[in-house]
Amino acid sequence: MAVDDALPGRAELEKACRAFGVYSSKAEPLHQRSNAVWRVGDVVVRLAPDTPLRRTRAVTSIAVTRWLSSTTGEPITLNPLPGEQPVLTGSAVATIWPYQPPAAQPTSYDVAKLVRLLHKQPAPPFRIPVYRPLQRLREALQVDAARTRPVLSEQDRSWLRSRSDELTDQFDTTQFPLGHGLVHADAHEENIVLDNGRWVLIDWDNVCYGPRELDLVGTLPDHFHAPRADRAAFVQGYGYDLLEWPGWRLLRDITEYHSLGAYIRLAAATPRAAQELGRRVESLRTGDRGIVWHTIS
Repeated sequence: MAVDDALPGRAELEKACRAFGVYSSKAEPLHQRSNAVWRVGDVVVRLAPDTPLRRTRAVTSIAVTRWLSSTTGEPITLNPLPGEQPVLTGSAVATIWPYQPPAAQPTSYDVAKLVRLLHKQPAPPFRIPVYRPLQRLREALQVDAARTRPVLSEQDRSWLRSRSDELTDQFDTTQFPLGHGLVHADAHEENIVLDNGRWVLIDWDNVCYGPRELDLVGTLPDHFHAPRADRAAFVQGYGYDLLEWPGWRLLRDITEYHSLGAYIRLAAATPRAAQELGRRVESLRTGDRGIVWHTIS
């Protein structure tokens, strides 16, 4: 299996497409963060390094979305393409989905309605991963420490490990008022699309069993600075204001630190990602909440 460092490239895309029966001659990259995501005609191919964690995530995302599509009366998710999935190429794991062109701009209210519907679903009749906070960040720190030229200083890596341990310890002793259940764990406007005129969730890589509050963090006041109007719309759509719960800052911090994992991986080959990683770590170390984080693909 591969090392979870650099994302798979065009060669692995072509292998996955051949195995699935898709022609890759007109492939175009959509973005690269946690996955390398390509549009190939009317399908989307999501590629990740073939590691045990990434296989588990791919298998789970396919199983959960197919189950939801077959059991819920109201659509929640984009259904993966029929066929044997995930696709393994030898060093990459791929999942393949229908491409939905951007036709409208979703709102936080649209996200909230989907999340509320998801939270009403029972646990699936098969095992899914239990949420483990900051697992991806810890693994990214291990990858960076093993590099010939790490992107982080030893001091920054040590500090991030310490903060990860602190936040995980807090999480393990926290009581969550909304309880535990099936959660998407990455619900925001970029992860919903229109399918037959209805908004549905995509990007199920992080789906798991965990506290439902994880799906409510997308409009918290954080380094991404979601406007207050977006937060109000989300509360209206979901019916619960996470800011009324004293523990909301813990989930905000976990979400922000989690986001560093993809940038640690990208930074070795992408100067813009390295620069953004430095800004993010510096703002966390200094406690400067006025610094706005930017998304780099």
